[in-house]
Amino acid sequence: MRFIAILTLVGLSGILFASQGGHIDISKTDIFERLVNFIIFVVLLWYLVADKLKAILSARSIDIANRLSESQMRTKQAKSKKEKAKIELEDTKQKAKSIIETAKKEALISEKEIEEKAKEQILYITKSNEESMKFQAKAFQKQIIQEVLQEILSSNKIQLTSNDYINILEKKVS
Repeated sequence: MRFIAILTLVGLSGILFASQGGHIDISKTDIFERLVNFIIFVVLLWYLVADKLKAILSARSIDIANRLSESQMRTKQAKSKKEKAKIELEDTKQKAKSIIETAKKEALISEKEIEEKAKEQILYITKSNEESMKFQAKAFQKQIIQEVLQEILSSNKIQLTSNDYINILEKKVS
């Protein structure tokens, strides 16, 4: 409608601003016939093109509405996916925290078990070492006693009687 109004103003402005010697004489022109012809032309053009133009414009607005609804649907889907991803991220963070806590607890338990086993092994090694030292000390004492006795028995410097041997054995037994 604006197009028709603008076209009419342009057509009429040529008439209004045309000058013939300083004054305008409309009686010698065929402006009214031309105006009537123009109006008939516009009405016919409107009659022939209006339906097609309306169909094109309505199809265009339907297409725009469809694209808008599709984009809104995509936006909603993207938002829902984003929310799901946030929820999954939070769940994953919680699982990671619980896994880390569990790992720390297991590490502490393992550390305590290793310490206990190490202490047990140290005690076992210490006892074993003490027993070995006692055994070696006894063996060393026996060896020294045997060497001393061997030396005493083989030497003629000390003379022992059988009563002396019996007294030594009695002291040893008691």
